[in-house]
Amino acid sequence: MKIIAFAGSNSSKSINHQLVSYAVKLVENFEVIKLNDYIVPMYSQDLEISEGIPQSVKHLDAKLSEANKLVISVCEYNGNISAFFKNILEWLSRNNRDFLKNKQVVILSASPGAGGAQTALAITERTLPYFGAEVVSKVSVKGFNDIFKDGKLVDQELNNQLVKAMNSFR
Repeated sequence: MKIIAFAGSNSSKSINHQLVSYAVKLVENFEVIKLNDYIVPMYSQDLEISEGIPQSVKHLDAKLSEANKLVISVCEYNGNISAFFKNILEWLSRNNRDFLKNKQVVILSASPGAGGAQTALAITERTLPYFGAEVVSKVSVKGFNDIFKDGKLVDQELNNQLVKAMNSFR
């Protein structure tokens, strides 16, 4: 079993990257990647026709194909997933419509506010199966800055939810 984990954020201070990095420490055989390492232009049908699928998208697709399980933590901007993450999904699906086929996915979300990015979590949960994913669990973390200290969740109930979600891979 190989797990690849990433945040659907391009922020250098992403709390979702912090959360996903913590979550995968609860299981074995994981790799955390940063989507920022894959430079991807804004999707455009005209660009796809004139220049084809960017090599960075092909490389990301190949990287994701190495895993049978994914952990994705999403941020929320204005009640939606980030444009950055949606753009990545658009390109990946143009390269390979079933890029998540036969992959189990745990979806996480975090926000400093009271909503816990639950809207973005729900959008992601509905979207990923279009590409073949099986969402096996989800966890939303609200008030992140108050309950994530020294690299871990200090809210025991929420931490137990995260452990349970990560154990759904077993």
